[in-house]
Amino acid sequence: MSLTYALVDVFTTTRFQGNPLAIVRVPAQQRDTLSQETKQKIATEFNLSETVFLHESASDSPTDLHIDIFTPKCEIPFAGHPTIGTACYVLQQQASATGTRSLQQLTTKAGPIPVTAADELVGASIPFAYHQHQQAVQSAPVISIVNGLSFALQQLPDLESLATVTEALLPDCFTTAHLDAGWNSGPTGSKYYVDLGRDASGCRTLRTRMFIGWEDPGTGSASSALAAYLALQEPSELGAGPFDYHIIQGVELGRRNDIYVTVERDPAGEKIAKILLRGMAVQVGEGRIML
Repeated sequence: MSLTYALVDVFTTTRFQGNPLAIVRVPAQQRDTLSQETKQKIATEFNLSETVFLHESASDSPTDLHIDIFTPKCEIPFAGHPTIGTACYVLQQQASATGTRSLQQLTTKAGPIPVTAADELVGASIPFAYHQHQQAVQSAPVISIVNGLSFALQQLPDLESLATVTEALLPDCFTTAHLDAGWNSGPTGSKYYVDLGRDASGCRTLRTRMFIGWEDPGTGSASSALAAYLALQEPSELGAGPFDYHIIQGVELGRRNDIYVTVERDPAGEKIAKILLRGMAVQVGEGRIML
């Protein structure tokens, strides 16, 4: 038994930039026979930050596809760069095969995620449960984008300061003493950022780095948490927004990621109503893994 896979670089259109992702295609007839244990072994073999298992449909032009997401250590319900990378890959494959892009939704363990495509950018309306914790970490506010995934957001004054960062704010990303009751599970990443100002359209550009036991070149969930936090700092008279952010990550690793996040608030400007994560991806390889 064997499965085909593709390697894509996410949040970029340049090969060997962005954040790499393995996408393993699971034929419909093998969906019930490929165990989660085997999926974990495959993800460990690839040893990338995430590996996606794409469950194929019997339809030639599916609108909804199910995916499982694994790190080398465990399965996770949702992550940003695997969702964008898989959506880009499927849409490109559909366009090549049929001339149309029919995908409308990816279904993850966290729930269904609507997918959109405009020009080169593919968007995913990500699931979220926004929460700001009472306790900061070294003065950095701590934000949960979903229950079980949090980020300490440390603003720095300039790019020179960003370049000198070598480690996370928390030595152990799985410590939970700083998290509020009911939200005290899962890892806390450290997202460092420098505000580079707004362009003529009002889009705010940020240079960032993210550490969570290691430095991750491109993190959709952390970028979404940062954008949501900043959107809530905007004046209340701006109402629902929307608020646009261009988040650049991974430059110091030699793997630039261009991540786009649009945040909408409720009419009073007090709560997050929608987060749209957008990006690009390019295929860099393909192959077959033997089981």
